[in-house]
Amino acid sequence: MTGQSSLPIRWAAALFTIALVAAPFDRDTLAAQDTSRRATVVAGLGNSLGWFGLRAERYVLSSRASLFGGLGVTPAIDPGDPSGLTYAFGMRGYTAGLRHRGFLELSYSQIAVETSSLDPAFFSGSRHYGPGLQVGYQYVARRGFTVDLSVGMGFAAGIDLYASHFQPLLGLGFGYTFR
Repeated sequence: MTGQSSLPIRWAAALFTIALVAAPFDRDTLAAQDTSRRATVVAGLGNSLGWFGLRAERYVLSSRASLFGGLGVTPAIDPGDPSGLTYAFGMRGYTAGLRHRGFLELSYSQIAVETSSLDPAFFSGSRHYGPGLQVGYQYVARRGFTVDLSVGMGFAAGIDLYASHFQPLLGLGFGYTFR
């Protein structure tokens, strides 16, 4: 059983590595561009933002990759819904580009929530974390305004037997990139 649960993580890590290596990496083009991105802070919604929250991202490898952490809140919409602080962390690999860039994201975040069908006064729902893989687009204006959009799939470990372990992921964030 342990080998089966680590299989999606292995596939996601392999895809992330392939995308980072296969993306155009022309040193002359990079030298002509402003590759001095240092960090990005984004607020919005999505798995890498802790559902409704903030994400801080630090760039490495001439801004072609980044490490990030997110902290947010999962709101309880109905009685029996789980709620509270939510976290996420991961890494991204970027295509070349000054303003418009694509990315591949590998993360560990809250993938799904389950609502308790029992009395919410005594039983609350559960939150499930797991690995996620997303593809996305990032726009960074000359003065630093940043927009992130992403979609993907996540694997929710420990979810109810009758529900799918694979869940859709999404992200939408607005923020600022520091140079």
